Amino acid sequence: MSNPLSALGFLTVLEDAENGFFGGYLVLSEWGRPLEFLCSTPVLPNQAQKILYGSTLRSYVLGDLIGQTLLAKSQLPVLAVLTDLPDMLSLAYLREEILACIELDMKSELEVDKQSGASIQIGPHRLTGGADCQWPVESLTPQLQALSSHIDLLEPFDRIREAIREAQRLTESPTDVVDEISDAA
Repeated sequence: MSNPLSALGFLTVLEDAENGFFGGYLVLSEWGRPLEFLCSTPVLPNQAQKILYGSTLRSYVLGDLIGQTLLAKSQLPVLAVLTDLPDMLSLAYLREEILACIELDMKSELEVDKQSGASIQIGPHRLTGGADCQWPVESLTPQLQALSSHIDLLEPFDRIREAIREAQRLTESPTDVVDEISDAA
């Protein structure tokens, strides 16, 4: 594995009732500028998978299928991968990258919770890893603080979702658009 850039990865999923799950992975520079973007094809679990995987289906689809595929295709090493979906944390068992779930939390101290793994507080954002998480807090915290001085750490997930929606819009069949126009006339 190459040495990581001063970059962070952002990984999330857009869920669509009709088409399933669409994943997106955005790598940002320390200034919040995009370096790489990948998105997945839709993943729609069938009824047999829903039955067999039960309550573990969502973490399997998000982590094992979508997250694993997107990170494997990425060309850029990163300091850490952030997600806004706790179900994505199962990916930490499959990949070497540091993986953290980010959420708004107004506490202001660094904590280590023995049950849920390590936690880092960056401004109003709390990053939490899985139970086996061992972060290099001394090197990760300054990078997160640098990025958070340029952008809100939750904002990249909105970019990803909008990019997925745009990709979906662009892949719609031109015939469908023509039919809609002619029906309106």
